[in-house]
Amino acid sequence: MKPVVNQSYKAAPAWHVGRMESGKRWAITWIAGICFASGLFHLPLPVYAASKSLPRPAGHYCGKLLSSDRLVDVETSLQVDAKGHIAGTYRFKDDGKTTVGTLSEIGTTPGRVRTLRWFDKYGMGSLTIRFDAGYHRFEGLWGPQDITPSYTWNGGSCNAPIS
Repeated sequence: MKPVVNQSYKAAPAWHVGRMESGKRWAITWIAGICFASGLFHLPLPVYAASKSLPRPAGHYCGKLLSSDRLVDVETSLQVDAKGHIAGTYRFKDDGKTTVGTLSEIGTTPGRVRTLRWFDKYGMGSLTIRFDAGYHRFEGLWGPQDITPSYTWNGGSCNAPIS
């Protein structure tokens, strides 16, 4: 029996086969390169995903600050915007009256150490705070404008004992 040969089928010329194999190698190399490169680059998370997974300094903190040579109770409320900038308010009792002030971050430095500008009826100055790893507490130093911060200001969970 004679094998059936389809006359309409034409074999590719040798030069074309070599080019196809070269093209396949190029495509495989290209795909492998993309896979390798994508593993090297960190792809940023969407803002909503990052905000849910990473601890942030936003919250309500109760603590102590040094005012008129006395440690007084202070409540500090902080918010964080989409760019990570901290702003907030604070209040403390001062000779039987409540003093209220505002806080705004000076620049935007990522991390647990932040510098804020405070402003209240006494003037303004800076507050440098260091948060714990989970942003549950902070220890800080404050001072009037143009003076190195050296006065205590701390905060923690309002349900925890104040130290």
